[in-house]
Amino acid sequence: MKLLIRKIQNPPILFLLLKIILTFFTLIISFNFLFAIDKSNQSKIIWPLEEKFPISGSFAEFRNSHMHMGLDFKSFGINGFAVKSVFDGTVTFMSYSEFGYGLSILINSPSMGVTARYAHLNDLTGDVAGLEELKHALRLLGNKQGFAVKLRPQLFPVYNGKRLARLGETGTGVSHLHLEIMDKEGYINPLMLPNYDISDKTPPTFHSVFIDVENSPSLDFLAKEISLGQYALEYKDELSISGKIKIKAGGYDYMISKNRNNIYSLRIRVNDRTFYQKTLDRMSYKEAANREILYDVNKSSLNPPIYVYNFFDSINNKPSVNLNEFPENSKLNIELIFSDASSNESVLKFPIIVKKQTTIPKINKQSLFVSNDNVLKLDFSNAKIIGNGYVSIEKLTQIPEQFQSKDFYPVSGLYEVKANDFSFKGEANGNFAFSSLGQSESLYLYDTLQKRWINLNPKKQTTQMSFTLNRMGILAVMKDESPPVISFPYLTYRDYKLPELKDHRMVERFYAIYDKGSGIAKMNVLLEGSPYPFEYDRDRGYIRLEIPKSFSKFKKIFFIQVQLIDKAGNISPEFVDIVKL
Repeated sequence: MKLLIRKIQNPPILFLLLKIILTFFTLIISFNFLFAIDKSNQSKIIWPLEEKFPISGSFAEFRNSHMHMGLDFKSFGINGFAVKSVFDGTVTFMSYSEFGYGLSILINSPSMGVTARYAHLNDLTGDVAGLEELKHALRLLGNKQGFAVKLRPQLFPVYNGKRLARLGETGTGVSHLHLEIMDKEGYINPLMLPNYDISDKTPPTFHSVFIDVENSPSLDFLAKEISLGQYALEYKDELSISGKIKIKAGGYDYMISKNRNNIYSLRIRVNDRTFYQKTLDRMSYKEAANREILYDVNKSSLNPPIYVYNFFDSINNKPSVNLNEFPENSKLNIELIFSDASSNESVLKFPIIVKKQTTIPKINKQSLFVSNDNVLKLDFSNAKIIGNGYVSIEKLTQIPEQFQSKDFYPVSGLYEVKANDFSFKGEANGNFAFSSLGQSESLYLYDTLQKRWINLNPKKQTTQMSFTLNRMGILAVMKDESPPVISFPYLTYRDYKLPELKDHRMVERFYAIYDKGSGIAKMNVLLEGSPYPFEYDRDRGYIRLEIPKSFSKFKKIFFIQVQLIDKAGNISPEFVDIVKL
């Protein structure tokens, strides 16, 4: 603290602060782009790091509440790598928050008509004099939770390739650099720029296909890879369909980071004619604010990442194909095509036989859906409904094989909830009738894409439970008798700071923790039998301890004991580690 105060008392810094204070009293981000970036300027935007780190998060990826409108550069869980200015310009904005972007800056180039945002920074140590000191001063003078300030452009000039900051993990997530590039029209996919060629040779992956049939149950299929980049559907009977259909496909792209990332473009061809295509080289601000334009928001997931893309014009609610426009019994050859930024393509082919056109009964739009036995009720009236279809609720007659487990099993009926030309933005309110819940029981959703159970954390009442739902799947009350697990983490996480950032007075220890069912409720960490402070890193899934090396004055070997209790009351076996100082 004394060091920070001395920095503020330094006359040049005080003078700088006075200039800054005179330039802003607003905390609103403001962009003043002159024009859209042209091709002659695209080659001037360089790679933002000194090393060619892999890309772990790509442009326009699905997120739970938004779309990811930049690139994430993977630092393998380590903080402190130098971050460079991607073009000549000035720092126009700085912000800090405990969530979201964390420590973030904007640099702007009026001559190029482009702005770049850097986020999750560790600090602003680099070649720009006064930037780190200003950050400290603003944190001391402002709200402890954060600040957001617009800066006079001439105060902090930056130059192509010079160091701006150091990579970190402020705000959220494991350490990485988040970079966005914008012009007056919207967000630019950096992968379209010449200096962002990642020499990727792996074509995208198809995972599944969903066909919404007009006023009929949806058809769901898994994709099967026949050869590299060539896919087919897994089904037995011939697809014979009539009416308007909307096709969605789940998939992802393995980049050199081996993360499941977003694809670059998609298109659908019918009998060699393109019916719809979308390239994600850039995205307008309006498109970026509406995930449902690109994705089925209820089928897409982050864990594991499976992005379900709409192969149709969702803005104008147009189908992928209107089968009524083709002769009865004609055969349509459907091709779904995913492409990445390195021009690798994957093609999924399947035929459709046009069935005899029949009068399709009109289904009145509704928002309340109830199972036949009145056990499960779902109310979508507070959500934004997308599509013209409905939700079906079916009670399963037998327990699927994947639900069978000796320590985590259903104690109620299982109800499969499926969407038929129906997705929703927001949450559905649900009620599930059940006599009473024990401590080890709760209502879960089995996500059929993620293939895992999600605890819905219902509010328990006498004869029923209330809950919220944001995706489809299978609902059941499950009994959790599975204890949490503690282990040593992967070697990647032995260190999470470069030597210049580490506190060499401390010894670090990391322990990976996991719970299969209800989730961890309590963590007990003991050093030599006494409670010891620790940090729980939710994103990495581990406990972190720091032990002062000065403890060696008292003894050379210390015992650490870790034990977990989950929400169902299950207790993990005691995990013991030895630290030698």
